[in-house]
Amino acid sequence: MVCCLNPNCENPQNSDGANLCLSCGTELVSLLRNRYRIIAPLGRGGFARTYIAEDIDKLNERCVVKQLVLSQFYGNHGSQAHKKATELFEREAQRLKELAEHVQIPNLYAYFKEGEYLYLVQQFIEGQNLLQELKQQGVFDEAKIRDFLNDLLSVLVAIHQQQVIHRDIKPENIIRRHSDGKLVLIDFGVAKQKTETINTTLAGTIIGSLGYAPIEQMQLGKVFPSSDMYSLGITCFHLLTDISPSSLWIKQGYAWTSSWRQHLTQTISHELGMILDKLLQENYEQRYQSAQAVLEDLNNLPELRYTLPPTAIPPTQSSGSQAQIKHQSTLYLPQFFNKKLLSGSIIAGVGSSFLAIALISFLGTTWISSGLWLLILGGLVFIQSRPLLEKTYLIVIAIIANILIVFIFRNLLTNNLLKSGVNGLFLVGLLVILAGLLTVIIVVISEIINKLLSKYF
Repeated sequence: MVCCLNPNCENPQNSDGANLCLSCGTELVSLLRNRYRIIAPLGRGGFARTYIAEDIDKLNERCVVKQLVLSQFYGNHGSQAHKKATELFEREAQRLKELAEHVQIPNLYAYFKEGEYLYLVQQFIEGQNLLQELKQQGVFDEAKIRDFLNDLLSVLVAIHQQQVIHRDIKPENIIRRHSDGKLVLIDFGVAKQKTETINTTLAGTIIGSLGYAPIEQMQLGKVFPSSDMYSLGITCFHLLTDISPSSLWIKQGYAWTSSWRQHLTQTISHELGMILDKLLQENYEQRYQSAQAVLEDLNNLPELRYTLPPTAIPPTQSSGSQAQIKHQSTLYLPQFFNKKLLSGSIIAGVGSSFLAIALISFLGTTWISSGLWLLILGGLVFIQSRPLLEKTYLIVIAIIANILIVFIFRNLLTNNLLKSGVNGLFLVGLLVILAGLLTVIIVVISEIINKLLSKYF
């Protein structure tokens, strides 16, 4: 097959041996630069069209040919728009050349002009982009988001060290390579060099993808390393929710990023949420200032002790089914039937009740005993390597269980049970066991509440 290189051709595929395109009548080119055989269209962007091609000098190895389109896309905007498009196209070639040593960035093979078009030839990455992966496999869970960030941040560290800002990070521009599963960052068409000035700002045109580009890039034409960090955070949100950020941006501008959690259909750890909060700050000075800083915080995250299965919503499902799945997967409370968390709750309830009895027995004063009890309990719980939400719930459960014990058996506790001989110790044991049973009941009730909230709200 011979592919027509007229970017406006609606049916560019032609049989071998044809001289003119059967669809648009354009003269066909069998080999670009006597080397690259165009096989089929791959896609088109704002000012370029891409094709899959074969390099006959490399035993027909596949490559990507990117064609700069001027008048076809810019119409009557004049030479200034043409000049800017050419500048961006040349800059992409330059960026690829500078970053060629990184294995997760496509190599540049050639840059040339033939006929009325400019062409850029780069390495073909066998794989699918993350938007395609999202549609096929469903939303990412926390483990997968962590892997995504670890993999892509190392690429961003490298390009930022070369003083390059990508400016268009989004799922479509990240390909998971089939050969090793690594992420490859593509489309440096709007990437820009940082200036050498003290504030490292860069004036330029308003370029980027709606919903992904930060406010300083869209409104001021300025970019920083933290601008890529914002786009990275937005990409995480898209992968976690399968909600297009552009749709939220059109309705709410940048305001929606302050309440991004309300769109989640699954729980994530408090610590990862804090990282995403900082990535999504509207003010670029309040975001992470480098990819390395994000990596450091990511590496300090506690190990995932339990994970919830991702909510996979196939694109063929009806909207009603999607709504039902969303309700079923929205979790308001921790999963207390996780064995470690359930056992931790029982230990907290039993241990804290014995501590309360001991303090009341020896100190006598309820208020002083309560304050000291809460201080000791909080210290013992917060030194544990658990997410903050789990620690909070352990303390809440212990408080509720002990309030019930003290309220129901307040008359018994006025006596010093630990100094009342065998009978006193026997009562202490019964109260401690009762506290454990109350803890289990509270856990069960909390789980029921969790499921009811998930189902109806």
